[in-house]
Amino acid sequence: MKQLAIAILFLAFGILSAQNANDCTDAIVLCGDTPVGIQPSGVGFDEFSLPGNTQPPCYSFNNQTAWFKVEIEDAGSFTFDLVPENPNDDYDFAVYGPVADCQNLGNAIRCSSTHPPSANVSANTGLNDIETDTSEGPGGDGNGYLKAIDASAGETYYILIDRASGSSGFNINLTGSATSPKTTEFNNPEDLEACSLTGSNTYSLDLQRDAILQGHPDSKVTFHSDLGDANLAVNELPDQYTNNVDTETLFARIFSDLNACSEIVEFQVSVAPDLINDNPGVVYVCDFGNPQTYNLASLGDEIIRSRNNQQIEFYRTSEDRDAYKDAILSITIDAPQTPLYYRIYGTTGSCELEDELVLQLSNPPILTKPSTLFLCTTNEASITIDLNVKTAEVLNGQEISLFTPHYYTSVSDRENDQNRLTKSFVTTESDQQLFLRVFDKTSGCYTDSSFEVVFLESPEFELDEYAYYCIDSAKPFELSISDEFTLYEWSTGETGDKLNTILLNEPGTYSVTAYNEAGCSTTKRIEVLASEKAQIERIEVTGLNYPRNEVQVVVQGSGTYEFALDGGPFVEYSTFTGISRGYHQVVIKDQNGCGSITSESFLVLDYPRFFTPNGDGIHDTWELIGLEEYPGATIAIYNRYGKLIKQLQADSSGWDGTFKNQLLKPDDFWFVLQLPEGIEVKGHFSLLF
Repeated sequence: MKQLAIAILFLAFGILSAQNANDCTDAIVLCGDTPVGIQPSGVGFDEFSLPGNTQPPCYSFNNQTAWFKVEIEDAGSFTFDLVPENPNDDYDFAVYGPVADCQNLGNAIRCSSTHPPSANVSANTGLNDIETDTSEGPGGDGNGYLKAIDASAGETYYILIDRASGSSGFNINLTGSATSPKTTEFNNPEDLEACSLTGSNTYSLDLQRDAILQGHPDSKVTFHSDLGDANLAVNELPDQYTNNVDTETLFARIFSDLNACSEIVEFQVSVAPDLINDNPGVVYVCDFGNPQTYNLASLGDEIIRSRNNQQIEFYRTSEDRDAYKDAILSITIDAPQTPLYYRIYGTTGSCELEDELVLQLSNPPILTKPSTLFLCTTNEASITIDLNVKTAEVLNGQEISLFTPHYYTSVSDRENDQNRLTKSFVTTESDQQLFLRVFDKTSGCYTDSSFEVVFLESPEFELDEYAYYCIDSAKPFELSISDEFTLYEWSTGETGDKLNTILLNEPGTYSVTAYNEAGCSTTKRIEVLASEKAQIERIEVTGLNYPRNEVQVVVQGSGTYEFALDGGPFVEYSTFTGISRGYHQVVIKDQNGCGSITSESFLVLDYPRFFTPNGDGIHDTWELIGLEEYPGATIAIYNRYGKLIKQLQADSSGWDGTFKNQLLKPDDFWFVLQLPEGIEVKGHFSLLF
């Protein structure tokens, strides 16, 4: 069986007022694929007040009702599905028939008022070929579906639908093998569009009617602004319809006197969008010295912004344009200025717009041949090239803001304007050729050029990380690098092509940038630190304690110093231990090259631990070297029994080992040294042979 789907769109298509309530006598005929939109508003006329009509037995049906009429054309099973748009709504129904009219409906042959939540079933309801019951409800009784009707050709049935609760619409689908009459034939209507340029939203529905009925003389059409009005055939629109919104949906009701069926189709009426007219006023065409043939296709796309719902036509004269003749696709320009006329129109509707512009010949930019771009290698994976430098060069003083340059790595890229380089172009360090095209911003005309990129090594020179300036020297510090470069820039502000050496008068951090012939540069920095010769503050001597005699040299100065005792090797420490008795000297040298200083001789006072008065000239006397520097000092020598053997003064030449002119035998002796400061030192020594 052909299925018939009927959409009851109560909310989507508007609400009918109470006076348009749908009753049995104006029941909506279900046939073809006619959409139905009606909002029940009360019960309208009480059909059951007539003596030939009986109230449905399963429910009172007195809430929001709608009536539908089904005429059977071919016999079969009469079934339908009623599907609420909101699954929480509750719809009930009753079926009457077969009957002739609404005056004698008799008793309902099907009646359903099941409450879906109470019965725990879906809100869908209707007739099907499975059920065997003919009535159900109210409350939890039933499952929403009743037994199908075995319908015969020519019979008429009425369906009464009641929305017991809820507010949404429903879909009704005729699903059985029985069929209803088909609607009359028609042509699908096209959407209508009014031209916004006229300032009027008026549409000729009489022309739309002619288009729908073309070739179908038995059909008729009425127009409605509401689907419900179309279903009920009320509130027909006039042939000249004016709306108040930019876009509106209207409904065409197609019907015939041959049967009660009608078809409802919708179409849009809208205001055409404003025609786009980006008239440049003047279009510049580059003058290459010969008559130029100019293709108008791209110009047309620019004027209407490539809108596919608009078209543009060009003409040589305004007369051709006004006469809609001899439209052109290209034009030859052989004069400084050539007028061009055009018309824009929408692909739908009747909107048109006329305008004109001027094609003007223009000279391309004048460029200076760019020089080779020398760059320094950096041994990096990539290098960034500032192409703005070449832009300024090729324009040679012309105002840069009037032009647009584009750079490319090949002629092909330039010709196809693809793979443009950024102004900060990142590339490998390899010699190459770059290509440019400079556009005049006003005319769009361009001139091509190219230049070489050559990489050179940056300058190499030696410059220590640190150097030392002798601040106690009368001479300035000389800072120098190689003299093989073409320009030197120092951080002191000194610059010159011969200035590889500068003189400094104070420590600090300095830098020099050296340039080679290609303009490549290398910058190095040096920290010049202060240094100077040492100044001896004091020499601290700890004696009379051999082998633990000690000398500590205390110096002042900003240098880094090393020390040498009595002509020995230089060491970085300033304390010497195990110093022998007698006079010594220390040399202090600045490690940073600021010179050295030699101390005056200093005395380490100590005594010999033995002497051998045997006349061999070696250790023949016992004495304290340098004791003469302590005027007033005395030494008393005792034997092991405490007997005073000899007393020496500070200027004495020592003891020769005799007592009363007799040389004593080998033995140990004791002495007491009494210094003028009150210091007393005791010790012992041996007389040996």
